[in-house]
Amino acid sequence: MTDIPAGCGHGNGEEGNHPELADLVEKLQKRACTLLDELQAYRACLESRNKIQAVEMRVFKRGVESEVKSLGKIKQTLAISGALECTDSENDAGQEAPQLHALRSSNLPFWEAVWRIAKSCRGISALGKRVYIESKKGRRRGTKDQAEDRINSCSTGPKISDKGVLVDIVAENGLEWIKISTITEKRLLFEMAKEGWESYADFSDESEADDSSAGATNRNGKLELIRIAEDLKLASRTVRVQFQHPRIRFVLPNIREGVLSDVDAFIDDLRAAGVEVQCGPGLQLLSEQSQEMDIDRMLPAAITPRLTNTINIDCTILLALISDISHCSRQQLPAPGASTYHKAILRQIEAEESSHLVFDELYPVLDGHVLECTAHAAGRMREIVQCMGTPSETKRADIILGVGTARGQSASQLRQAWSEHTVHPVPSELQFPIRIVDFDGTQLLSSARKTARCASGGIFPSRVANRATNLMSLSPINISVFFYGWSREIVTFTSNRVVATGLLKTINEVLDECEHSDSAGDEVDSNFIGPQIYICETARSLIGKAKSKG
Repeated sequence: MTDIPAGCGHGNGEEGNHPELADLVEKLQKRACTLLDELQAYRACLESRNKIQAVEMRVFKRGVESEVKSLGKIKQTLAISGALECTDSENDAGQEAPQLHALRSSNLPFWEAVWRIAKSCRGISALGKRVYIESKKGRRRGTKDQAEDRINSCSTGPKISDKGVLVDIVAENGLEWIKISTITEKRLLFEMAKEGWESYADFSDESEADDSSAGATNRNGKLELIRIAEDLKLASRTVRVQFQHPRIRFVLPNIREGVLSDVDAFIDDLRAAGVEVQCGPGLQLLSEQSQEMDIDRMLPAAITPRLTNTINIDCTILLALISDISHCSRQQLPAPGASTYHKAILRQIEAEESSHLVFDELYPVLDGHVLECTAHAAGRMREIVQCMGTPSETKRADIILGVGTARGQSASQLRQAWSEHTVHPVPSELQFPIRIVDFDGTQLLSSARKTARCASGGIFPSRVANRATNLMSLSPINISVFFYGWSREIVTFTSNRVVATGLLKTINEVLDECEHSDSAGDEVDSNFIGPQIYICETARSLIGKAKSKG
């Protein structure tokens, strides 16, 4: 609601009040236009970075545009109707003039609050997004347009209406849902009185005592914001981001904590619903800090794990590292002779001419880190090299593993040898050789190893891993590569997008099953750590893969 000066609409009917009301409209319209200008500048930045499709903002944009249009109409009406209609703000029936009522009902402070909070957030993927829970009649997505959302297949909670619940800001790349309410303490107390409560604090205490027997029927006697908090919590249980359910934050800029007992009881009830609550006084500094738009901070980002000191390298990356395509100019590539390269190889050669895989994508991840791979991954690479590798690819395979002619050489010697087989500069902290680890993933999953430990000392979630393995029918090499990184709690670097994304998706689904049935015990909680997988979007083969003419 918009604050209206005391002299507007409730004065003595003199014409002097009309300019004051018109001035208020002018100020509100200016604020609304400023907000719309900032929003359009934000959209322009998103478009310039090809991120416009990554941020859902249709609801927010339409709301701001509607406010600008509404204020424009009020201004036009005031100009046409003159002072008489406006100074007679209350007619003989004691009713408010339409223009004054519209100003009092303006949502501009709400849209401004949403935008102000948004400018303080990181990784915004939505400004206004409806979220849903699953009905008992069938599965439903936790959010309407988000492909990564995970569904709890066994939800038993009360059903949210088909309209869903609106989240004002989705931040932290989906990990945080923010709900903002500009309700005032006066309005909140009025809502309590309307429900017939002489003291909300007493009602809240009684409700807690009756929760065990009343169940969902108590929802009808709760304040709207409490019901929204409960619904958002239910909806969040149907979504997973990085194996976790989104956390929920309520922002109440016009509410003070520690002043009125009834208001404090209301805040306690919000927190009891499982949401974080921020109130007015603590938001002043936030408001001052968020006047400027930091587009880099606000932009959504691909969810990639933080690189660990040790990197576990998949066979796909080992092959990309040694391929002639990655290290030779087109003129230097070995001639196909009496055959022609496969079309996939030709596409990779063309892609390498525009972007250098090793220098642009692999070195930034590998440089300065301890490098490891499982014996299974190293063995598979060696098999492929022996089958179709060129002499230079075979030499590079020896160098990165420190075997064959490169056995016993120091890291600096290996980098020097590597530089002789590539057109690209070699990072000074590239830590060859890659250490080969003897790891048996099947033992980790076996019934005898239910108490297997992760690197941090926690229990490895064997039941979750076993279930995911069976659902995906993972091959031994994929079990070896991905579960080694998982159990060591280190990043696995791969270009096998299909298996990597499939594994992450399947683990989320298994977690939902376990959460509902409690079958995994302590394995599934808010501290669950899944595999950390860094996906290289570019695949690379050995040049030796050729296709005979005809």
